[in-house]
Amino acid sequence: MKRVYAVVRVSLASLMVLGFAGALWFSRPVAAAEQPASPNKIAAAAASDDGDLFAAFVPVLRHPRCMNCHSQGDFPRQGDDGHPHTMNIRRGLGGFGVTSVKCSTCHQDHNLGGAHLPPGAPSWHLPPPSMPMIWQGLTDAQLCESIKDPKQNRNRNIDQLVEHLTEDKLVMWGWNPGEGRTPVPMPHDEFAAKVKQWQAAGAPCPAR
Repeated sequence: MKRVYAVVRVSLASLMVLGFAGALWFSRPVAAAEQPASPNKIAAAAASDDGDLFAAFVPVLRHPRCMNCHSQGDFPRQGDDGHPHTMNIRRGLGGFGVTSVKCSTCHQDHNLGGAHLPPGAPSWHLPPPSMPMIWQGLTDAQLCESIKDPKQNRNRNIDQLVEHLTEDKLVMWGWNPGEGRTPVPMPHDEFAAKVKQWQAAGAPCPAR
């Protein structure tokens, strides 16, 4: 009888060992599938998240109130469709127009009342030809890099750039463009908060 019990014990022990070994064997593919992401994948995901900070406010930069002065060509544009400015207006040496047709001839430091009358803000002008800051046709990544580049943004560092984007009276005109014009749809406070959040994160750009 003792021999029978001993055989049973040995058999049970053998089955337990085999079962444990089998569990280890079948768990290998699961463990492999659950391996942590590689550093490269983590970095790529982080870059994607950082790019979202710029993407959150870039629609403002692409709005006609901004793009009409940052589009291709040596002239300003008008309207939500971005058609060339009437009267053959040109950029000029400093961005203020040419000969007697200066920006200030029609555009004062405030909007004139009434539909279709000239809008206005302090220092109304285009970027100068030395730094035309043309954004039209750029990807989000290229646009981000260009506005951060001192050689393309009038030598501004990030703090000065953020101040320009959020406080400059000519930029802020986009939220109060005058009768008959579509203002920037994102509230200014929301735009400024998103720009400063981007700044606090180190002003990252989307991946190319």
